[in-house]
Amino acid sequence: MNKLGSRQLTDTVSSAGSMVLFLIFTVCCLIIITVAASAYGRISENYEDTFNSAAAVRYVTNKLRSCEGAEVLPDGDIVLYFSGYKTIIYERDGMLYERLFPAGAEVSPEGGEAVFRAENYSAMLFGSDMISVSASGNSGDIFTAYCHIPDIGGLDQ
Repeated sequence: MNKLGSRQLTDTVSSAGSMVLFLIFTVCCLIIITVAASAYGRISENYEDTFNSAAAVRYVTNKLRSCEGAEVLPDGDIVLYFSGYKTIIYERDGMLYERLFPAGAEVSPEGGEAVFRAENYSAMLFGSDMISVSASGNSGDIFTAYCHIPDIGGLDQ
């Protein structure tokens, strides 16, 4: 009879031990999932903020490098001159816009296509032949690039 009672006690302790180990495993998994989700949220938020601001600056600088001439208007808008057309890049309400025009048309910063979200975007003439382009993210990081322009003031078109 002692063997039957000790066998039941052993089975009960074994079952209880298994349940406790399963409970510890479940709690650890929930903690790891919570920490990972929190880290993913922070990374995703920072990436989106950084991507929009940095990509906007890179986009404008690549356009500046590929143009034949450029002009910075007093309000910070940039007019880029290419063979047969020109384009204006401007910022309104935190969005960066771009609009194309035929070579002889008058440019106006309205009706463009939204390209990127760009907080605190600015473009200014830096020196005699360079343009400074900058934008800042929500976290306060400022992304700035300087581009040499072959013909400041545009082409004779």
